Amino acid sequence: MDVIELTKELVAIPSVTNDEGRVARHVADRLAEQGWHVETQQVPPEGGAVPELPRLNVLATTAPGVVPDVVLTTHLDTVPPFIAPTEDEHTVYGRGTCDAKGIFAAQWIAAERLRKEGHGGIALLGVAGEETDSIGAKMVAPLLPKAEWIIDGEPTRLTFASAAKGILSFTVRAKGKAGHSAYPEVGHNALHDLLPALARLIDAELPYEERYGTTTANVGLVRGGLAPNVLAPSAEALVLIRLGAPADVVLAQVKAILGDALAIEITSQSEPHPMPMPEGQKGEVVKFGSDVPYLSKIGRTMLVGPGSIHDAHTSHEKIGKQELRDAVELYADVSRALITSKGTP
Repeated sequence: MDVIELTKELVAIPSVTNDEGRVARHVADRLAEQGWHVETQQVPPEGGAVPELPRLNVLATTAPGVVPDVVLTTHLDTVPPFIAPTEDEHTVYGRGTCDAKGIFAAQWIAAERLRKEGHGGIALLGVAGEETDSIGAKMVAPLLPKAEWIIDGEPTRLTFASAAKGILSFTVRAKGKAGHSAYPEVGHNALHDLLPALARLIDAELPYEERYGTTTANVGLVRGGLAPNVLAPSAEALVLIRLGAPADVVLAQVKAILGDALAIEITSQSEPHPMPMPEGQKGEVVKFGSDVPYLSKIGRTMLVGPGSIHDAHTSHEKIGKQELRDAVELYADVSRALITSKGTP
């Protein structure tokens, strides 16, 4: 297989989150044709919206019952919208090229190379749902109970992550009382509580530790109210905080900033965490979320991949062809070293 052609093949199959079934089935069938032992795990629909085909996690091992020495993994879902693959001399463009189907293509070819070399401890895992709630990684343990090492792929420009920020996402809600806006004394506008509180949160310096970098807050969505001449009876905002300190420390300050009049519902939470790296590698702290917190419950987990996170989730998503080729070599070399060293990174 050629990594460029395989990347285009995978990118050409739409797989926006909750619609990963077709690409997962395609991957599972092709791996089985190559002689891998393939197992799948059904993942529940997201938000009650039943997809056309079942969502799947896909695990390929060299034989049944093997506890892998190294699992190469990333996610098969993408953010919307679908963008078909195109290319020029040096670059492949399209949804999922760097986040993360190009990465999976490089991992696949590296894993196949090691399998042909006789390394029975190599495995390949594609998971669903990373772009929203990491449901695939959260529930993968029955499919993959244990592994010595896991190398997760996200676009890091082939630089190993030394640590990652955590995530605290929540919905904050305000209650009011509807009334005519000409007579504010007869009601209460929920937006007038919510918006100043959000402004205080945006302006605040939240707790952080130097090793992870500053904690940042993003108000991604605000909704509420009925009309300009009606006092808003309710309002809510969706907030995502990139944690540079433990979640409970940051959450305590967030609650103090927002005040008792607003209700907070936590929707996702993961702690900032260090990550192992191969000896001699210079790592960087990544600010984005990934499946690592959940995969780390199965085995020691590294994070590295080709492409730039700044190209992910954009209309110009892309990945360099040479970087894909380099990724194959990196995944193969690191996996080979981990397998032969039996536990030393």
